[in-house]
Formats: sequence, structure tokens, C-alpha cells
Amino acid sequence: MLIFFQEIGLQLILWMLQLIDGIMEIFSAISGVATVNYHGEQVNIIELLIGDSTVGAIFWCIFILAVGLTCIFTIVALVKNMIANNKNISTIVGKFFLALLGTMAMLAVVFLGIMISGALLQLLAKIFQIGNTTKLSNAIFNACVGNWINGYSINGLNITSLSVRDIFGGYNAALFGVWPTSWKCNGMVNPNTFMYLPGLIAGVALCIALIVATLNLAKRVYEIIFLYFCMPVSMSTLALDDGARFKNWREQFVTKIILAYGAVLAVNLFALILPFISQMSLPNVSGFGNAMFTIFMIVGGALIIPAGQTLFARIFGQADDMHAGGSFLRSAFYGGRILGGMTFGLAAKGIKGISHIIRHKKKSGNNREDGADDSSSDDDNDKYSESDTDGADEGGGGE
Repeated sequence: MLIFFQEIGLQLILWMLQLIDGIMEIFSAISGVATVNYHGEQVNIIELLIGDSTVGAIFWCIFILAVGLTCIFTIVALVKNMIANNKNISTIVGKFFLALLGTMAMLAVVFLGIMISGALLQLLAKIFQIGNTTKLSNAIFNACVGNWINGYSINGLNITSLSVRDIFGGYNAALFGVWPTSWKCNGMVNPNTFMYLPGLIAGVALCIALIVATLNLAKRVYEIIFLYFCMPVSMSTLALDDGARFKNWREQFVTKIILAYGAVLAVNLFALILPFISQMSLPNVSGFGNAMFTIFMIVGGALIIPAGQTLFARIFGQADDMHAGGSFLRSAFYGGRILGGMTFGLAAKGIKGISHIIRHKKKSGNNREDGADDSSSDDDNDKYSESDTDGADEGGGGE
């Protein structure tokens, strides 16, 4: 029976590792490290969206609208200057032309910044691959392997392409070859020393961390396009607010561009340190204690993936918007707890109300029975008293 549970545990871990590899492919594409296929061409996702003809047409329409807004804001600034007489008219008119020319210059800066940031991001990912070509799924599996046997090691293997029988080998069976009795240990890993619980917990924790990080990166793609459209409007207020709106836009845009660096750096840092964790152990501690140590190290390393984005956002002063995407799963978790509590509360109140109604009906039934007995006894007493009175009257009449 234990062999069946060991096979099920390893199969669940392999499915989890396949899911992690799939999420990592999505993560690399959305972050800009890997390219996406579009009409037979391999392109960067952000560069593709920014350079699309439809997106460009919408941008120029917004630019024309921004030119009208620039005229309106310039007139408002001139009226305010006539009232307050704080600025020179030539300064306001100069900012009007600066807003128009600055929008064209910022358009080139946006394209150039996106291309440079994408190239640097790919270079950063390649830097971490120096001497560390192990896939994330292989690193987690190697951290949970107790002992490699028969000369096998993680080098040159693709764990997600192997089956349970390939990894554990066969087993001895009894009862006509149906009931397993012991492992033959002719596979790659010793089934009795494999850490199943750390593997499952690490797989779940890493999946959640990667999903949160990928959602934030997907949101980042839409936010960059949104800021791209808002750039002419932010420049149009230059004559009125001396570039305060454009300063906010610039901070937001820079934050969104470099946000992917935190996620890519955190993922590669986790993959870099993970192989060392499997070689660590606490002295004078049981096997269960070392297994818990491995769980804490792996789960703690997985938490750095969404935290890396938050750290980069805090460095540039824009960490508040990370809570909306990063706490989605936590909000769902706590929302589920609240919903479950409300459900149990309503169920308890319903059961209490039903029991109260049943008790009330029982009491009313008992009261009715008691009332019927009392009324019958009263009738009998009245009957006896009436008969006694009649007898007394007859006796008196006879005298």
C-alpha cells in the first residue's frame, strides 16, 4: 500500500513541475525575455504592441486631441497670468511649443527606451545562465531527491519528460503480481529517501508565486500601452502646471519599464540558489527536521519572486499599485474564508431556528394536552356539582 502512495505522490509532483515549466514559458514571454510568435515572426510582445499600425493610428488621433488641449491650457495659463501677472507671456508661449515638440521627442524616447530595456532584460537573463543551465523544475526535483542511485544524476535529464516508472523503477509483487511488496531499486532515485512532502509544498508555493508574478507582468504590458496613449495628454498641460503632470507620467512609465527586472532577477536568483539547498542539512537533526528545513528554504525562496517586483517598485517609489495584482490570491483566500464563515454561520442559525420551532411546537402541544385534561376535569367537577345540587334541591322539596 505504501508503494501506491509513493507513486501517487511522485506523479503529483511531476504534474506540478510540468505546470511550473509551462508558467515559466509564459513568464518569460510576458516579461520580454523570450519572444512570441506573430504571423510567423518571433517578436518581443511590448515592441510588437507599441509598433502596431492600429496602435500608432490611435496614438496620432490622441496626439491631435492633445494639440487642442494644449491650446486650451495655454489660453487658460495666459488668462491666469493676466490676472495674477506672475509669468512672462513669452514663457507661456514657449512652453506651448515645447509641449508640441516635446511630445514628438518623447515618442522617440519611448520607443528607444523600450528597445534598450528589452535588450538589457535578455542580457540579464543570459548572465544568470552562466554555469547554471538547470531548469527550475529540475532544480526543485533535485532538491527533494534523497539519493540518486545506479549512477544517475540531474545533469542531462529532463524530469518532466520522465514517468514514475522511469524514476523509481519496478517493484516486487505478490498475489500473482498484483500486490507490491518492495522496490527493486533499479531506477534513478531511491523511493524510500525521496522527500514527497517538501516536493508537493514547494511545487504549490512556486506555482502561486509564479502566477502572481506573471499576472503583475501581464498587467504591466497593458499599463505601458495605457501610459503610451496618455503621454501626449500629460505633455499638453506643460504651459499650465509647469510639467507636474508630465513628471508623474515619467515616474510611472520608468517604474513600469523596469518592473520586469525585479521579477526576472528574483526568478533567476531563486533558480541559482536552489541547487545548493539540496546539499544543506542541519547537524544533529532528524530526517523530518531536515525535511522541514528544506521546505522553509524552498518556500521562502519562492516568495522572493513576487517580492522582487515589489522591491523594485519601492526603490522607485511606486509600490502602492503592486497590491492590486499581488494580493489577488490572498484576497481570494481570505474571501473564501469569510464566505465559508458566513455559510457556516447561516447554517448554524438555520439549525438553531429549526430546533427552536420544533421545541415551540412540542411545548404548545403539551400545553394543549394539559389544557384538555384541565377542561375535562373541570367539566366533570361541574357535572358532579350540578348533580349534587339537584339532589339537594329534591331532598329539600320532599321535606
